[in-house]
Amino acid sequence: MTKPWFYRLLFSYLPVFFMITSVLIVLIILSISQLSKKEAENANKTYALHIMQSVDYALKTIDEYVIKELQTNNRIDQFFDNKFEGNPYYSAYEVTELIRGMMNYNKFIDSVYFYRVSDQMVISPNTMITADRFGDKMFIEEMMKSPSQYQLTNQRVFKEFAEMDQRKVVISLVRKIPLLSGQKGIVVVNISMESIVRMVGDMSNSKISFIEVYDPEGKQLMASGNEDGAAGFKKRGSELTRIHSSYTNWEYRSGLNDDYLFTFTSVFSYVWIGLGLVMVVLGGVWMTYVTHRNYRPIQLIMSRIHAYSELKSMGVEGKKQDEFQYIDRAIGNLMELSSRYEKQHEEDIVFRRRHFFKEWLEGSRAVDYADWKAEMNRLQLPSGFGQLAAAVIEMDKYMEVCRMFSQKDQELLKFVLSRVVYETAEPLGLTVWAEWTATHRLSVVIFADENAKNSEKLAANLCENVRSWVEQHLHFRITLGVGHVVGQVQELVHSYEAAVHVLRFKSTLGTNRVLYHWESEASSEKEMYKHLPLVKSLAQSFRLGDKGWKQALEQIFTELKVGLFSYDEIRNLMNYLIYHLHREMMELSAELQELWQIALPQLNDAIEQFDTIEELYAAWFHMLEEVSQRMAAVREDRSTHAVMNQIRTYVETHYADPELSLTSLSEQFQLHASHVSRAFKEEFGEKFVDYLVKIRMEQAKKLLQSSRDSVQDIGGMVGYTHAISFIRAFKKYTGVTPGDYRKQE
Repeated sequence: MTKPWFYRLLFSYLPVFFMITSVLIVLIILSISQLSKKEAENANKTYALHIMQSVDYALKTIDEYVIKELQTNNRIDQFFDNKFEGNPYYSAYEVTELIRGMMNYNKFIDSVYFYRVSDQMVISPNTMITADRFGDKMFIEEMMKSPSQYQLTNQRVFKEFAEMDQRKVVISLVRKIPLLSGQKGIVVVNISMESIVRMVGDMSNSKISFIEVYDPEGKQLMASGNEDGAAGFKKRGSELTRIHSSYTNWEYRSGLNDDYLFTFTSVFSYVWIGLGLVMVVLGGVWMTYVTHRNYRPIQLIMSRIHAYSELKSMGVEGKKQDEFQYIDRAIGNLMELSSRYEKQHEEDIVFRRRHFFKEWLEGSRAVDYADWKAEMNRLQLPSGFGQLAAAVIEMDKYMEVCRMFSQKDQELLKFVLSRVVYETAEPLGLTVWAEWTATHRLSVVIFADENAKNSEKLAANLCENVRSWVEQHLHFRITLGVGHVVGQVQELVHSYEAAVHVLRFKSTLGTNRVLYHWESEASSEKEMYKHLPLVKSLAQSFRLGDKGWKQALEQIFTELKVGLFSYDEIRNLMNYLIYHLHREMMELSAELQELWQIALPQLNDAIEQFDTIEELYAAWFHMLEEVSQRMAAVREDRSTHAVMNQIRTYVETHYADPELSLTSLSEQFQLHASHVSRAFKEEFGEKFVDYLVKIRMEQAKKLLQSSRDSVQDIGGMVGYTHAISFIRAFKKYTGVTPGDYRKQE
């Protein structure tokens, strides 16, 4: 057969390909040329800036170290004050050892010496002599005349001993003592230029780029192209960057060597252009080959369809048809066949079993006995029974199981668990139907024979045997909920609901056991608001650092355990507790808030992952105890912690004093009133005035409940001389007047 479509496709692509690639090559050459130039400039600037920052950082590090020593070392103060304690010679020796330590701190430090103005004495690691005998006396005189307290000199020659000819090229860092007045002397740190030159040389690549450093007077300090980076003019390339250091006042000049620039341009001009042309040719060959290769299946399909059409159209009027019409017809037939297979797959018996199982148990489909029996027979499932019961198997600590086992292993474990249910039921004379209705739940329908006695006991034995087998042979545990036995298929939904319902209480009833439907019948809708005062009290105690929060937490969990709370109810209450804790902690300082923010995600994780209330209590107690201890440590570090605790105790004792105020506290504890207010807020997370009102109002509420004293008398007992002031404050705090509050109680 001819290849009209092959040539049609090929000559549709090639002209466009050659045109686009030619334009792209030209554009790429121009773009790369511009981009290379800009990138070279940017890279060179970054290179020079990095070297400058490295040199500045090295010098600043030395300066910061010197300042730290001057501020913290008493030996330096004793030397400049000329007030040594003990043996003066030993004290001088300690100063020289101190100077040696300063020299050993940084490899760039060549030498250090101190000059004392009072007796013009110079001390260095090697000598302690007067300034007129010191080799660097001219420099000392120049620095003492300078009004500046700090100087970083230009490159100079340093000689320690006048009679010796040992000279070193250094730059000097000079600090006057004291740092503000500079009347007692100076500290001179000589930094080796040789070390700096060596560092710059190690950081530079003279084959590609060069770097030159000049002092403020325009004198060259170093050059990367010279031997060992020493100063001296040498043929260089094109300068691209000049950067000035505000710290040293040095100028850094950098660029690319001419040899490298010429080589790059030559290679780019010939090799890259040639490579581009080669790629165009290879692209044309590749397109021809790929088009031919990809056309083979089309050619084969058309040949087969053409042969088949000739065979089938022998008795038909001969007419040449387009090959793609046959392909289109074949695809249509394939789609029709695929649709039939998809429909057949939707009617697959396994899928239909699972679907009907969920509809039956969840009650989403009304099923009478006749429909149920017909569906069971169609699904090839047992339809004869005497009594029915539903059970739900739930994997404990499912999140932990997911972390321990891969997805493939989880599927295997689930298959094993379902098979155990079937095999355990057979010796008991029971028939079961088990399906996974959730990722961690296996729902089971138990069929008992008409002649079976005590079907409920048989169902309980089945569940206990399954639980025991899993505990002995598998690496996870299960909890089973068993519903009541029913006699009608329509009633099974109630048995299933009872099994699911009792599983909600496994947090309080326990895990790794069989839970029976009657165990949750004692539960009723909880009055959650009864726990709210205890929750608020716990949150406030925790914020104040009062250890009473431990007792409150234990009481909450005890009531949850005794009250038979469900999993959802426990979660809701614990989330409410987190809300109050968070609101109270946000009143504290930023440092204490940070400790809470660290623990908050862990508390939320514990709520999401717990199985039993004992696990949740242990996790919460441990995390809150850790946060409480860290908060106590932070508070102990504060200088005002003890005083603020005394003030709080004083307020709790003398709240009935009408004169109690910030002013009276400032007089009592000899502190300024504004300082007391600010420190109290930082320590306890609430204003002093609000805290005092809270103490008085809480005491007033107790008196209103426990005594028959008048409102005016109670107001006087809690520090209010005027009844109107007390009534106004009480209503603002509680929302009702004292009289109405007493009536409510």
